[in-house]
Amino acid sequence: MGKEKKVLQNNPFDGFIAGCEAQPRTRLTDIKRVNAYNNIINTIGWKRFKWTLPENINLSSDEIERAVCCGAAVVYKVPEKSGSASAGMWVCTPVEWVGVRKADNTADRFITYLPDRDLSLTNEQIKDYVIIKNNFEMSSDYDFTEWTAQMLNETDISELQLIKWSRMTPIAKVESMNDVEKMENVLYRVYMGEPWAVMSDCRKTMTGSPTSRDDTVLRLTDETAIEKMHFLSEFHYELIRRLCNLYNIPFRTTAKSAQNLESELHNTDIFSRMLTDDGLKWREKSIDELSKLLGGECRVEIGDLFKKENEVIENGIKSTEPDNGKAANND
Repeated sequence: MGKEKKVLQNNPFDGFIAGCEAQPRTRLTDIKRVNAYNNIINTIGWKRFKWTLPENINLSSDEIERAVCCGAAVVYKVPEKSGSASAGMWVCTPVEWVGVRKADNTADRFITYLPDRDLSLTNEQIKDYVIIKNNFEMSSDYDFTEWTAQMLNETDISELQLIKWSRMTPIAKVESMNDVEKMENVLYRVYMGEPWAVMSDCRKTMTGSPTSRDDTVLRLTDETAIEKMHFLSEFHYELIRRLCNLYNIPFRTTAKSAQNLESELHNTDIFSRMLTDDGLKWREKSIDELSKLLGGECRVEIGDLFKKENEVIENGIKSTEPDNGKAANND
């Protein structure tokens, strides 16, 4: 099947935002949990950059980022005769390039889908438009966020299984089915907190010649396994920390392995700014064209919370730099 046919058959908001190629899930709870993590991660990711558009343009910053994070997006006014419910509205939707890629990683033709997901448009059908790139490769952020959401889901499953299989669940051994009811009655009374319970001819109802508790009780669970829960909990936060490092979000764990020197923290901070600064650079390339298209001044900048974090990083870097002037005066 050719790429163009695949594009026509796939809705980008289904494929990209859910994570390019969504993994099939057999349990509804898994799907809900992955989707919940995806929604949280994506909502945070869409706040990395803030778009300011003319007041008469009803297009939000989150709408733009939701599409641009797919790799590349196109801003345009939906044609009146498109048959779409969004006809006449300004929208921003993901772009799929069709044909041979050029040196700048684009192609002569692209295809995009209308927000109501029932129609597609090519660049020949759109009168005026502006392309916004996520980065030079126009790679999707959703590849990584989907993987993170799935890993967080798997960690939750492991934690749930650990809780279930570390419960103290003794299984009493009996000699015959006739003794099952007797033993169940005794176990129930003990479980309900009665101070004592009596069972006739206890030694005969137990299998063999019991010399220890393990000879009379079958143990399929391991109550000591719950001690390993903190390792899973640390891994959960480690996954979040990886995401935050890429998104330039401050996140410190309490794990001993995460206790770094101040200089190491600054190195991590600088690393975390690389993708955000690169993303801003490629978004800024479209500003002049976008302002002309929308008939007013357009701006894109680092999101407010991320901007504050950058100030903290810069102040921290300055505080570790030697003050040459002060050193000279002291001499």
